[in-house]
Amino acid sequence: MASSSAAPVSLLQGVRVLSFGSFVAGNLCPLLLAELGADVVKIESRERPEALRSYHSPDHGELFEPSGLPTAALYAGLARSVRSVCIDMRAGAGRDTFRALVAHADVVVENLGPGTMESWGCSFEALRAHNPRLVMLSISGYGRSGPLAGHRAYASNINNHLGLTAAWAIDGTHFDVVAAVHGASAVVAGLAAVEQGAPGVHVDLAQAETGAALMAPLYLDALANGREWEAAPNEVPGALFSGVVRCAGADAWAAIELEDARDWHVLCEYLGRDDLDRHGLPVAPPPDREALRDAVEQWAAPLTPLQVTHKLQKIGLAAAPVQNSEDLWRDAQHRARGAFVEIAHPDIGPVEYPDTPSRLSRTPGRVVSRGARLGEHTAEVLETWLGSGATAVRELVDCGAIWQAPHEE
Repeated sequence: MASSSAAPVSLLQGVRVLSFGSFVAGNLCPLLLAELGADVVKIESRERPEALRSYHSPDHGELFEPSGLPTAALYAGLARSVRSVCIDMRAGAGRDTFRALVAHADVVVENLGPGTMESWGCSFEALRAHNPRLVMLSISGYGRSGPLAGHRAYASNINNHLGLTAAWAIDGTHFDVVAAVHGASAVVAGLAAVEQGAPGVHVDLAQAETGAALMAPLYLDALANGREWEAAPNEVPGALFSGVVRCAGADAWAAIELEDARDWHVLCEYLGRDDLDRHGLPVAPPPDREALRDAVEQWAAPLTPLQVTHKLQKIGLAAAPVQNSEDLWRDAQHRARGAFVEIAHPDIGPVEYPDTPSRLSRTPGRVVSRGARLGEHTAEVLETWLGSGATAVRELVDCGAIWQAPHEE
């Protein structure tokens, strides 16, 4: 990790990351590190490139890079801000090239199938021989130890394993995103530990465990009281009053929540329902909850979700419109805070993606570059990291250890 007396322009300035990350968790975690300032290099094989390259969006058909390899807007968004190096890890010279890069790296991220890194002779202990200060993050479904360590897992497996599907719905990426954020945080902590003298750090991150950390409200009643959790639509446990109410328009709703007796009093006064008011006295459990709900629904029926939100927020109550994906894209709050960024890609065209969420005051995160084409930076990284000249690169290309994208004029 590079050090400098000058103030860094980014949080992870000088940090070098090698990534075998794939799918959502394995791409999003390195993206977060890259947009905090790390130099992140994604490693792929030409024979088996990133699977997300073939995940075509509804708004475009099959797209291909000039090399003939597929690409997609989903991949370009999740693999942005990183550089691409193509190494064939089946070749001895390819594995040697990777180990040489590890000697100049600070971090390795991988979420490959169980035993893959070990089969290449690239376990954490093996790589530490090349870099004693290495921080390595291994993301897997169930962790790298225990009876499920050898099990392959994707989002649907993990969601069902944890009970999210039964409680919510099938969701293909929810815990991938959670794992990616946990992983990036753990890498930053590992770098800090190494700076303080730790002899390398291996982070064994199980997506099932990061997901379970969010599932506590669904588990606690069963664990503490022996009662199976049951869905209570739109009810917030412990809230005095909560729910969504229908508004004017097709499938239009607003969410409302009252925290305490003061909120109850304010809402009753605003609606002119003195008969339901307790005038600041405790109302838990509220005896007239359904009557208040009926009164709110009658009041909200001719209003839009935004009108309901603005009127209740003006009197100090928590309310918000229930939004779909298009609403979120158009949302004035997101637009005011620069939540989206347009990124032009030579094969895909301009696409708006969520901007980096890292809003540090002195070293804010930023989008570094568009999603790279496969092998676009192979020669560049070997030169800047290893000092490899054109002849050395050509020899590696000729023996099949690496591949680089054709040069475009």
